[in-house]
Amino acid sequence: MFDKMDHLAFLHLGALPDLITVPSLSSLRKLRYLTLAVLDSLTEIPSFEGLSSLNDLTLINLPSVSTIPSLAPLARLRSVVIRARSAVCCNGFITGTCNMTESQCLPIVGEHHPMTCTETRISAEDKAVLTSFGSYICPPSIPIDRELTAPSKYSSDELCGGVKYKQCKLGGLEGMCYNTRMMVINCETTSNYITMRKLQIQRGVGDACNPDVEAWLGCTGSRN
Repeated sequence: MFDKMDHLAFLHLGALPDLITVPSLSSLRKLRYLTLAVLDSLTEIPSFEGLSSLNDLTLINLPSVSTIPSLAPLARLRSVVIRARSAVCCNGFITGTCNMTESQCLPIVGEHHPMTCTETRISAEDKAVLTSFGSYICPPSIPIDRELTAPSKYSSDELCGGVKYKQCKLGGLEGMCYNTRMMVINCETTSNYITMRKLQIQRGVGDACNPDVEAWLGCTGSRN
């Protein structure tokens, strides 16, 4: 698939829960940014051989991937992020001890891809690389049931009606109508989004605020 994409610099594969395999990446010698995210069925990340230009590597929510390929080919690596809910954060591959009791590793009722322990361990050299990126590697996180938190007709159409930054309430929690990751405008109850928008209004950055919709966020009608 990627054999004739030798000039590709940016690759983001995300939200493909039924994707089982990723084609060889070896021909992507100019690739600088690689993200693999929310690939529930993926069982193996292809070798990083050939990715000599890669600067940024992000792995998010890979519950069926039990190991990570050798990082040795990634000579120009400047950033690595590994986040929940990824098996390597729980199964002992990185830490040396399988721990399914940590918050992000706890089982989710009805999940299709439960995580399991592995006897395979990361090499000392690769572990040193990951350690150098500190808190970006497997930070604590709560287990999130994406099916329960997915946008619904009620949380999008009825509560928001396509109006961004509108105040809303969902499940007894205050929320803000917002479209995360280019998705539908939905009532988001994560407080960080509300804090972010308040700061944007205070600092006069981002979308110009609408006082008819955003007075609750501190919008007065003038761009600060």
